[in-house]
Amino acid sequence: MLRKFLSAAALFVAILVFLAAPRATAQQSVYRPTPVFCASDPTAADAVRGLCPLLPAYIGPDPAIAKRAFGYAGIRNAPQSAAQDVQTPFDNMAWQTFIALNWRDGASSDPKDGLSAAGPRVWQSWDRVEKVFGGAPVAPTCANPDGLPVYAVASKGKGQPSAHNEEYLQASTNLPLIDVNGNWTVFERRLNAVEVGYLKDPLGKPGVNLTTIAGQNAFISQGGKVYFPASQAPPWSQKYGAIEIKAAWRILDQAKGDDPARYFTQRALLEVSSDLVQGGAQICEPVTLGLVGFHVIQKNAAEGELLDQWIWASFEHVDNAPLAKTPCDPTGPLNPACTVINQPSCGAGAPEEGRRYSYFDPKQASNATNVAPVASSGQTTFAWSSAQPFAGAYQHAPGGLSPQAVRCWKVYSLTEDLNAAWRSELRKANSVFANYMLIGTQWGANVEPEANGYLPLNAVPGLLSNLTLETYIQNNNTNLNSGGGVGSCVGCHSGAPLPVDNFKPPADFSFVLLLADPLAARPAPLRQR
Repeated sequence: MLRKFLSAAALFVAILVFLAAPRATAQQSVYRPTPVFCASDPTAADAVRGLCPLLPAYIGPDPAIAKRAFGYAGIRNAPQSAAQDVQTPFDNMAWQTFIALNWRDGASSDPKDGLSAAGPRVWQSWDRVEKVFGGAPVAPTCANPDGLPVYAVASKGKGQPSAHNEEYLQASTNLPLIDVNGNWTVFERRLNAVEVGYLKDPLGKPGVNLTTIAGQNAFISQGGKVYFPASQAPPWSQKYGAIEIKAAWRILDQAKGDDPARYFTQRALLEVSSDLVQGGAQICEPVTLGLVGFHVIQKNAAEGELLDQWIWASFEHVDNAPLAKTPCDPTGPLNPACTVINQPSCGAGAPEEGRRYSYFDPKQASNATNVAPVASSGQTTFAWSSAQPFAGAYQHAPGGLSPQAVRCWKVYSLTEDLNAAWRSELRKANSVFANYMLIGTQWGANVEPEANGYLPLNAVPGLLSNLTLETYIQNNNTNLNSGGGVGSCVGCHSGAPLPVDNFKPPADFSFVLLLADPLAARPAPLRQR
């Protein structure tokens, strides 16, 4: 009798536990995106299931943008299945691209060889923009007995930085970014062979090119319209379109607490033209550079309702900066927490305990965030100090740090889920690239605009900025005279022109064509005290 009573009591307790347990409702999504670690046909018998060096030329099947009489759900609605998930194919392509480009050049297909061993990466064999368009008028001349890779910050003359070599000014605002050690962040750009070939011979006619002003004038006079080559369908073909890369680096210093083992690094010779340096002596200094940002665009093939257009993929190091305490939500619409549109600062950061950030000091958490460096009255440029810290003269606040950067936007939840899966796979290969994350993949939403309150309305997500490359415009939803361009890759690049015919001809979303004019690209207005 007692045994029956105990059995009944146990059953009763079990029922209570079952009833009390949280369960997914019809409105809650239990869907998780599936990582596709290699850009090979997943239906093929010999499909590669793990990380591989295959550079994708196509996003692959995406049911949410297939031809249909209506639009897609976008990223505003929580997908319940892969068929409703428009974004993950783009994000998988972004990760596949990041991994393939950061595979060690000449390595085997073994991830531990390609992603863990030291050496130059695939993208580092591509042409820099100065090789295609010519270098700056005034360039440093340093001896390089060790044959190190050279990062040359050059000028147009009279102390005006040039965009033709490596840079320390961000593209939209022409403002620099200072790290926690007081050094400038340095940027470089690379182009794949498909894009270089098109720039040099866009019409197949002698004398017509897009790398010089004379060549661009000839191109326009013969009816040319800039349209970069796109990759080609069908899926899983490897016929690439034009690709551009912009990378952000900072100088690592173990004596100040940096851990080079957490970064993809390279030993390089940093050169700076004498007219950009306080005191007038050029800088020629071997440094260890750590990769902090990686921005890649590819001209994708048409698929369903998706046009053959550029797709932007933006990656950052996980230690760059904390998320704001009240970040904006990319799924929109505009919410009460996101009250900082068209303002550089998005409030205080929420740093993780014990993490050393590249652009945020938890000890100065009360300082304003995303504040750009300020030049002294009468200065014509942001000058380099002759020794490290190279930006020491522009740090501000007591004990000062500029800009005390924070990330203003959450990463889309499904992108975060996918990041976790990819980074876990990279840790299995003991790869340093497990310390990088996809901030987002942006593409033109010509199928149906994202009516979520953010501008521009022709992109998914509506706004996307890389903290290392677009620190001060993360919240801009329009082009501001005082604050730079819109905080959207698609929105900003949509206005890219050729530097001929009074800058009227469109340049198919690419600003590199401005480099045909040695003086037109990247003017440098200063914010002065």
